[in-house]
Amino acid sequence: MDHEAILGNRAALARADAQHYSVNEEEMVFALQDQHHKFSMGLSTILQCLRMAEREGGVPNLPSDWWIQVARRYSIILD
Repeated sequence: MDHEAILGNRAALARADAQHYSVNEEEMVFALQDQHHKFSMGLSTILQCLRMAEREGGVPNLPSDWWIQVARRYSIILD
């Protein structure tokens, strides 16, 4: 597995307010693969997706205190 290529192919939210991190700034990065691509996704992107899913009713609401801690730790903007 070519780790450099996977880290260089970072998935991110396609939103104007989404924050983008360099490979060195992200605390945790996951290597992923679909049927055609190998790519990576940072924990901050996954958390932003979770927040969107929560807002859309796709997952149950998480406690506000938890989101505040996450936002502080990972510099995620809560809307």
